[in-house]
Amino acid sequence: MTVDNAISTAMQLHKQGELLEARTLYNDILRAVPEHPDALHYLGVAMHQLGDSEEGIVYIQRSLESAPGHPDALNNLGNVYREIGRYEDSEASYKKVLEIAPDHADTLVNLGIILRGLKRPEEALAMIEQALVIDPEHAKAHHNLGNVYRDLERYDEALTAYGRSETLDPLDGDSARAIAKLLNSQGRHDEAVKVLKSLIETKPDDALAVHQLAACTGQEVPKRATDQYICQMFDHYAASFDESLARLKYKAPTLVGARVIKQFGGSDQKYRVLDIGCGTGLCGPLVKPISDRLVGVDLSRNMLQRAEKRGVYDQLEEAELSAYMNTEEAAFDVVICVDTFVYFGDLGDGLRAASHTLRTGGWLFFTVEQHEPEEHDNNYWLQLHGRYSHSKRYVRRTLEDAGFDVGELDDVILRTERGNPVDGILAIAQKV
Repeated sequence: MTVDNAISTAMQLHKQGELLEARTLYNDILRAVPEHPDALHYLGVAMHQLGDSEEGIVYIQRSLESAPGHPDALNNLGNVYREIGRYEDSEASYKKVLEIAPDHADTLVNLGIILRGLKRPEEALAMIEQALVIDPEHAKAHHNLGNVYRDLERYDEALTAYGRSETLDPLDGDSARAIAKLLNSQGRHDEAVKVLKSLIETKPDDALAVHQLAACTGQEVPKRATDQYICQMFDHYAASFDESLARLKYKAPTLVGARVIKQFGGSDQKYRVLDIGCGTGLCGPLVKPISDRLVGVDLSRNMLQRAEKRGVYDQLEEAELSAYMNTEEAAFDVVICVDTFVYFGDLGDGLRAASHTLRTGGWLFFTVEQHEPEEHDNNYWLQLHGRYSHSKRYVRRTLEDAGFDVGELDDVILRTERGNPVDGILAIAQKV
């Protein structure tokens, strides 16, 4: 196989999502031609997608040393920086592209996304509008135009922009879900339901839309979010997860970590700790000091790849958390669950599984979002943003039914959303 054929094959595998196979072939090419710019470039992109963004950056930078000023490589370098929250570096990369190719529509859109993230919406608007002059049928540009209009509270224009994006790329789904979310925020629930049903007819496997429809209608509300929903959402979200939560002033890991250390940090004894729904591992470094063995479990492979980079977990498992705990009887002294039970309505199965995996006398620490019983008749409620909230009364009763002695149910603020605090519960319970 010639190098050109190998590159073509590798890129095809890459586009099909066969990242490991593509990575192998890119490396084979680089063994033959160590500074091949395309192999370096696309290997860097693949490494980022596989969870090693820093290594990906190194490869793309090497590609740019071999082919200085290559606009696509610079654009993808900006994309990687953006997705890991290095917004200033991302902005600089995109601006370098535009110095070379001022009509590079993709880069104009990407720069608009960065400027929006940096809270510079008017500049973002100008970039995206410029991209649409160059390419009026750029679906991603229309979608992000909608995002900027929504930030500026120009809601009718946002709906129009999202609608144009949906027309241009009906299989994407992001714009239809954004339309439904915006309609719901305006109290136009029937219209939102219609949009979601239409999307599901087109994409019946869109777990995000199915879940959002249940939240809109209150009908066929699942007892917990499906595995498909969790994977679809968090695999996509993994690269920017930590940075996004930082902007939301996310406090839950710190709250749980501090309570664990307060409970166990006064002695030299070490414990077997299970972090269920560990995500990118935000809690891992906080509880590592008291851990003899630290195990993390999550459904999202991309999130686990990020957690592995922290170097604090002794074991990481890709699994549904209740299923995993039910296979590990009396295996742990401490179980922590930070904002993962917000994707469970009925907590019974999860709490019984936690009791099963804890040794007698072991401790469970977890957070959920909270609503007062008088706010909603149900013990749990699927909110429009897709997470469940729970009443404190229900949390206490379900813990007791699962074999726990409830120590504390503290009122906490988990994060802020659009400037508003999100009320939560920090639960601490001991297996009896």
